[in-house]
Amino acid sequence: MFTIALYSKKLTLDEAVINSPFKIASLGWHAIFPNENAILIRGQGEKWKEWLKVDLIENDTIPFIDSLSFKWKGNEVYVSTLNFSNEGEKLLIGTDKEKLWRHSSTSTFFIYDILNKQFFPVSSRNKKLRNVKFSPNGMYVSYVRNDNNIYIFNIKTKKERQLTRTGSETLLNGHFGWLYEEELTGHDGYRWSPDSEYISFWEENQEMVPEFFMMDELSQYPTIKKIRYPKVGESNPSLRLGIIRIKGTGKKWIKGAEVDDDYLPWMEWVNKDKVAYMRLDRFQKNWDLFIADKKTGKSMRILSESDPKGWLENHKQIRFLKDGRIIWISEKSGYKHLWISNHSGSMSWPITQGQWEVNKIVHIDQNKELVYFKSNKESVFENRLHSIRYDGTELKLLTPEDGSHSVSLLGSKLYFFDTFSSLQMPKVIQLKELSTGKLIRTIAKTDKNQFDEYEWEIPQIIQFSTLDSSFLLDGLLLLPKNYNPNKKYPLIVHGYGMPGTQIVWNKWGSLWSQYLSQQGYIVFSMDSRGMSGRGEEFKNFSYGDMSKYLISDYAAGVKKLINLGYVDSKRVGAWGWSGGGYFTSLMVTRNSKYFKTGVAIAPCTDFRLYDTAYTERYMGSLKTNKSGYDSTNVLSWIYRMEGSLLLMHGTNDDNVHLQHTSKFVNQALNLGKDVEWYSYPNKNHGIYGGGSRKHLYQKMIEYLNRNL
Repeated sequence: MFTIALYSKKLTLDEAVINSPFKIASLGWHAIFPNENAILIRGQGEKWKEWLKVDLIENDTIPFIDSLSFKWKGNEVYVSTLNFSNEGEKLLIGTDKEKLWRHSSTSTFFIYDILNKQFFPVSSRNKKLRNVKFSPNGMYVSYVRNDNNIYIFNIKTKKERQLTRTGSETLLNGHFGWLYEEELTGHDGYRWSPDSEYISFWEENQEMVPEFFMMDELSQYPTIKKIRYPKVGESNPSLRLGIIRIKGTGKKWIKGAEVDDDYLPWMEWVNKDKVAYMRLDRFQKNWDLFIADKKTGKSMRILSESDPKGWLENHKQIRFLKDGRIIWISEKSGYKHLWISNHSGSMSWPITQGQWEVNKIVHIDQNKELVYFKSNKESVFENRLHSIRYDGTELKLLTPEDGSHSVSLLGSKLYFFDTFSSLQMPKVIQLKELSTGKLIRTIAKTDKNQFDEYEWEIPQIIQFSTLDSSFLLDGLLLLPKNYNPNKKYPLIVHGYGMPGTQIVWNKWGSLWSQYLSQQGYIVFSMDSRGMSGRGEEFKNFSYGDMSKYLISDYAAGVKKLINLGYVDSKRVGAWGWSGGGYFTSLMVTRNSKYFKTGVAIAPCTDFRLYDTAYTERYMGSLKTNKSGYDSTNVLSWIYRMEGSLLLMHGTNDDNVHLQHTSKFVNQALNLGKDVEWYSYPNKNHGIYGGGSRKHLYQKMIEYLNRNL
């Protein structure tokens, strides 16, 4: 009898970075039908121009729309985005999409009337529109033009009406500048009332915000791109909230809903008569929740929270019930939990309790008085879906499978997609009943066998003590194939470590980590003090000095691996992107006792150069915390650097500006340190396109191989 040995492959750089060889479970592009148990998908192969309706309960697929219907002036319209109106009778179709900042974009928009099979543009000037959406009753489409004003389009009469007229280069109606989009609210700056009679909106004045300039160097004569970007200590944009009656004239400003340096991060309609909004102080230690009357504009404060030792989060996790009560996520118990208040906000009670955290409100069934939420109750390394009654009884786990879960509800709110994976199992997508968690069917499942061909190794979660033995920390360890305990290996630490984040999860691993492992490296990540999921005390360790526990806790992690005999202590390196770039540059400088080399991509090296809303949230005021800013500043520690560092940065990075890398390189050269760098022309924070992504990873592995 002969035994056939399977041929084992290693991932190529292309496979790890550009073209994965693995087929991962996916729903593909889809839209959810309102109030139904169905999704809209695009046809495959020769039928790619067809749009199909999939009834997920009956498991039936029928033709729905032929995209040849999407034609205008003889030209077929390519669909970039597609959204249903609330009643499901119309489609809003976007094409010619152009990206602005990280989340925002403009497109050309058309409406497709499903019942009448009519296809027509949103107004006669339908190009470069943003924040486009149907009114709740489906009678209007609203949007913001590049003049920074809000407009509505009457679908029946085909007439457009301009709602605001103050828009300018520095005054924005219905959308936000860079700071709010990136750090606080997102890009959508207005809300329809439930009865479709009014629109509430943010007006943002950027006039006092300093300008930052980026250069396009690839044209014959370089052009300048300007961005209003408030760095630490500089002036924030001023904002106020207004209400417009779409059939009336003029607008009403909400009294008290105006800020200069503070923030207005959240606003929603409570009902057709009242608007709720949040006011957050500049250093994000205190917020107040108000309700305003649409007719008078008068506001009443109903809830307040504070965290004098750290900062507040969960600005968007607030829900108003029909009876006036409020459900939200609060940290007042020391852990993020669901709370409920009476209609006035004068009294409140916890719905959930314990040494675990709720991180998202998924759905509220007001008839049954049930809250559906995601939490890490079963494991700090997992997010799962639960339900609970308003009074805190009948807590039910709806996703019992091991792993990290993401959920999306169908339009009927009776079923949901459960997408999950674990360290042991690649992605699975299941359809489940919401009330019970009962499995209806498996929609898609990743074939695990395909990974066996590629020397795929399963990472393991390990625990170890801080250097002072005061806390247990969690790490993720990936050993090379055929690991030999008698051999010492080079170690690459992938880090991030920014406050309120988490990097250790029970989910299927990354291709790049597998690639590094297959090159003979041990790969390690960990959650240091200051990261999320473990309560307010643990999170707040990072407040005022983001470097302090990154330094000591990663030292503890590396020391643990060295003491276990895994690692060659003279061959330890790090890599990371953005906040991970900060982590890497910090390790190679201030933690040079343990780290010989690193690759820092788009690193933030001096948080004085970063934006107000992010940095001041974790660091407080520069005036009162100069020592914390100095300690956090990598430039303060370059003199301690003993090894080498490669820095890589896009020249048009609007998030972490190239000047972070430029300042590091300049100072490192002055001190005679071993530093190399690449600048990617006109690339943003993500550094992709034109071969840049492959080049980046190719240079990274070459550098690590050369220095470890």
